Amino acid sequence: MADDLFGSRSPADVERIRVEALGEPGSRRFRLIVIVAGNTHIVWMEKQQLQALGLAVEQLMEQMPDLGSGIDEADSPLDFNTDTQEQFRVGRIELGYDVSSDRVVISTFDLEQDDEEETARLMIRLTRRQSAELSTDAALVVSAGRPFCPMCGNPISSEGHACPQQNGHLPISLEDSDSI
Repeated sequence: MADDLFGSRSPADVERIRVEALGEPGSRRFRLIVIVAGNTHIVWMEKQQLQALGLAVEQLMEQMPDLGSGIDEADSPLDFNTDTQEQFRVGRIELGYDVSSDRVVISTFDLEQDDEEETARLMIRLTRRQSAELSTDAALVVSAGRPFCPMCGNPISSEGHACPQQNGHLPISLEDSDSI
């Protein structure tokens, strides 16, 4: 049944998953690290992509049927190989639910992939617990950085922010108003 849902390639079950931000706020890089079949895969993404993925997983989980299943087992204690060659920068992410296995499915597409090639670079299935952890961890990692502008949604740096929603009109301080 999974082949019918996902084409000729079935998603692989995740053994371990983690979300990380590397660097200082303002110059951080974000990545999703997963272990599938004993191999580490790293998916690099923008902050907004990570935030959107976390929110989408949370919303999908709210719509999933309640199967009354117990808590699934914890991830295996495998170590991530952060030197893996299986790394790419995501261009597109698709999200779904596999009813037959009661798993959230995430398909990630390489940013540098040809437009004609519609095959996901990495297709993974997460348990409910892994999905909840992904959503929570993504929110925590994103919120630990710079705050977002309430008007445009862009990050605000410590030096300030020129919001495009203000059409170039920046606040004028009292000292500046004397020279006008």
